[in-house]
Amino acid sequence: MVKNLLILNVVIYVGMAFLARDLELFFFETFALWFIDNPNFQVWQPLTHMFMHSLSDFSHILYNMLFLVFLAPAIEQWMGSQRFLFFYLMCGIGAFLTVTAVDYYSFLFDTAAFMQDGYYRPSVGASGAIYGIMAAFMYLFPNRTMVLFPIPIPIKVKYLIGFYMIKELLATFHIIESSANVAHLAHIGGALFGFIMIWYWKRNDMDRYRIN
Repeated sequence: MVKNLLILNVVIYVGMAFLARDLELFFFETFALWFIDNPNFQVWQPLTHMFMHSLSDFSHILYNMLFLVFLAPAIEQWMGSQRFLFFYLMCGIGAFLTVTAVDYYSFLFDTAAFMQDGYYRPSVGASGAIYGIMAAFMYLFPNRTMVLFPIPIPIKVKYLIGFYMIKELLATFHIIESSANVAHLAHIGGALFGFIMIWYWKRNDMDRYRIN
């Protein structure tokens, strides 16, 4: 399933990169995720936006796919392919629900500011699902070590991924500088949904009840 998700994301990215400009705009207007009160919003967008990435920033898809390749196979092996697909999609949808709840609150209580900031900006990317995978990996395999290039020092997963989670949380609350056009709240939402699911399944000993 990890291989299939990787292929799907890359094929969509490459295909969109070679589309005519008018078709590219059509795909972003139709399949990217718009605010639910925006006329461009469609019910399929919480799902389809997960398989689209920024065409102006190659690192967007690169880092998402690297985390998918390095972390997700162990999780898929633990829970089985079908449940892993469910887990992946629900983390992405969980990110959508988190962002939408906060955005709608902002829209209701500070409409003018939100109209300038978020109403007309669609979201794309697998980051919500990827942060769910990161949270699951940290919970299941906290003491595994990884090497973060270019630093040739093995670091335990619980510290490395924990650092990313804390950084995203601080950026969400504007305690540290937030990167432009990065939905830090979506990352936190995906991680939260991922952690809740993996905690529940692990608590119920899902290693003995995998569906395939």
